[in-house]
Amino acid sequence: MFASTGYRQLKVKVSLNLGAGENEYGSTGQIPLASCDRLAFLRRSRRESATDLLFLIPTLAILAGFLLVPLVYGVVLSLHDTDGFAITTFVGLDHYAHAILGDAVFHRSLLNTLVFTAAAVVLQTGLGLLLAVLLADVSRGKAFFTFVFFAPFVLAPVAVGAVWKFLYAPYFGIAATVGSALGFDTLTIAPLADADVALWAVMAAFLWRFVGFTMVVYMAAMQGLRREYYEYAVLEGAGRFHQFRRITWPLLWPQTFVLVLLTTLGTLRIFDMVWVMTAGGPSHATETVATDIYVTAFRFLQVGYAQAMAMILLVVILLLTIVEYRILDRRAEAVTE
Repeated sequence: MFASTGYRQLKVKVSLNLGAGENEYGSTGQIPLASCDRLAFLRRSRRESATDLLFLIPTLAILAGFLLVPLVYGVVLSLHDTDGFAITTFVGLDHYAHAILGDAVFHRSLLNTLVFTAAAVVLQTGLGLLLAVLLADVSRGKAFFTFVFFAPFVLAPVAVGAVWKFLYAPYFGIAATVGSALGFDTLTIAPLADADVALWAVMAAFLWRFVGFTMVVYMAAMQGLRREYYEYAVLEGAGRFHQFRRITWPLLWPQTFVLVLLTTLGTLRIFDMVWVMTAGGPSHATETVATDIYVTAFRFLQVGYAQAMAMILLVVILLLTIVEYRILDRRAEAVTE
């Protein structure tokens, strides 16, 4: 009994002296308890990281199957001629050279896409913000107006395109009928058949569908702004315009950053509404890169060349996204910090 008690006391003394001992570079050759804890923590972190990676493997495999494999196949397809959908002859960069240097329709479609994107970013953001500011102080009927402006966003783009195509139709369209009833000579006016107006007619339909979404995002963000800022501004004698310019607009940069990126990504790939309303006409006035790719691949069966145009569009999307991210992200981060 006395021997076992002495052994336990000796064991306690040794364990207490380990923390005061020196490491292998000192005189005692003992490892500090802090170093042991640090090594154990590192080992445990590595095991947890390995376990997390094992759980991610199925997700990464699915992403590779649905993203990486089609991307690699698309690059290979763009470098070959095709017979229908069958790969035939390797042509290298000939498709890219022809699209960039010799295809006037692709040049027009790319220009239309960039113009449409720039106009959509400015108009959708501006009109959405304007509606949000106007509805911010509305006490009665706010829910009704919010519903009215947001409702088009939930509609299918094909349905929106069909409705607006009917609105623009000459003779029997709603716009022509109402204008004629009011005494205007509008029966023969066909905006979608006018090469100078058609792209902006499609833009009107696009804005009608998406402005409500932008408005709702801004309204939600404005409700989270601190009222103290506006109270201080009123005490300083600032009017409504200066409050918007100095307080509201700078604090909404994070939402603006997200909306600009989403609008850019959506309009650079726009296809459905344009195809339903004009199919790229008249005379390629509303041709976008997406509609040009569709016609080239499924009407002329030049799948390899259409894939080359798609890869060029992918590069344009990546470049514009990077540029917008570099420009807008700094101001958005400055607000959130």
